Amino acid sequence: MNSFESEPFILSENIVQTKVDQHFATYHRLLGGLFFLDEAGQELLNTYRKPRNVPASLLSGEASTRADELTQQLIARHILVPARGQQLPAGPSVVEKKINIIQLILANACNFGCTYCFEGVQGKEMSAEDEYNKVDTSRLIAREGIKVNIEDSIYASKERFDHQYDPKNRSMKPADGIAYVESALAVARSEGVVEVMLQFFGGEPLLNWRTIQAVLERFGNGEREGIKIHYSTVTNGSLITEEVARTFAQYQVAVCVSFDSPTSPSRPLKNGDDSTPVVMQGLRTLQRYNNRVAINAALTSSTWSDFDNSIVDLAVDVGAREIGVVVDFDPTFYSDFGARNIVERLWNVVEYGRSRGVVLTGYWHQIFQVMLGFDSVTFRGFKNCSAKGAQFSIEPNGSVFACKAGSTLLGDIRDGTEILNSEPYLQHARLRRDNPDFCRGCEIEGFCGGLCLGPLEKKFASVDSVEPSACDFYRGITQKHIESLKPYEVATFDLQPA
Repeated sequence: MNSFESEPFILSENIVQTKVDQHFATYHRLLGGLFFLDEAGQELLNTYRKPRNVPASLLSGEASTRADELTQQLIARHILVPARGQQLPAGPSVVEKKINIIQLILANACNFGCTYCFEGVQGKEMSAEDEYNKVDTSRLIAREGIKVNIEDSIYASKERFDHQYDPKNRSMKPADGIAYVESALAVARSEGVVEVMLQFFGGEPLLNWRTIQAVLERFGNGEREGIKIHYSTVTNGSLITEEVARTFAQYQVAVCVSFDSPTSPSRPLKNGDDSTPVVMQGLRTLQRYNNRVAINAALTSSTWSDFDNSIVDLAVDVGAREIGVVVDFDPTFYSDFGARNIVERLWNVVEYGRSRGVVLTGYWHQIFQVMLGFDSVTFRGFKNCSAKGAQFSIEPNGSVFACKAGSTLLGDIRDGTEILNSEPYLQHARLRRDNPDFCRGCEIEGFCGGLCLGPLEKKFASVDSVEPSACDFYRGITQKHIESLKPYEVATFDLQPA
């Protein structure tokens, strides 16, 4: 095509729009790039509902008018596409084998008896291995009434729990933790990854403080490994000491403390006592050392009546500016309470949080976050679920799963890059971009990975599955985020004079 020719463009069939006051929130349902158009911009967009020629000079040169500039933006965001290629069938995406998150399961034990815990971890007597690793099991003896019935778990299969409770898989030795991270970083580097998140997880990870210390001291920010390392941990907050808080601050470990509500009875200690006083002490200690702290709350059938604005007030009190809300992964939650009711209950707290400078996040919020960027999955590595090919969850014995709730064994971390070529891993990685057929045409297909992997795998014996009962909730809460946007909070294209 020479400089005097033009090419016909047409409105993409993947465009999604919502009227927000006087603007039109617009994005590509697979690539995102959410932006606002005013009425004049919408009129220009509508002229492309049938093929319309765009001069070659506009495709390759600078725009001379605001309308031309908007046309270039619409083409760059794939809102306008070449008319001759609009109907070409899209094949499956190329499978990317990139590990962006390394999750270390430090201990398959916990000193809490949360009524909804996906781990199902229960109190046990100290094993020889626990003694060797100085694992704090002083509060791991559970009362009969508080034990979690793992046989009724909606998450991992019985085979996974058998693996989890293997006496040789109780806690991760410091030397093993270092070796596992070395191997995982080598796998990440092999596919060109230059930045990873290393998560300390459990059970309760702080029961195995020695291994956390060893890993932080060995790898630091990753400079010696040629890869940038960020750190985070999810903890119940009861074992935060001055040493822990000081060390986390030194290595910039983001600390997510689970705390549902100041009034919730769903997170007792294993001995039956109220966990609130000891958790508040831990939060205060983290606050003294200026740690980056987020609160991790759950909105479930167990916490429904206690999930309210009080969690926001608590976050403000302890200096946390973010609350991660885990919305129940049990499919029956959505049918029992109704997607609309769940959306409204959550959104009321979201709005209150905004009024107090606290952001509520979670898997449900990440859908919106990914949508804001253009083709964010390419850079981020996953949609809202890192278990879809982007994460290694490494057990104390070296076994690798996609996540703590998943049932499929991917391999052993000592297998190195061989794991990336295993069929179990590839089954997960194929879902990095391509959702199951059920999702085709959904307005959030490009950003939503669906319900938690664990319940899906447990219920359907497959990761390539969908739980429809959760779909209305994910779409509904995403729509709330879009409708709450104001002009210029995202890219805004106004053609008509102010």
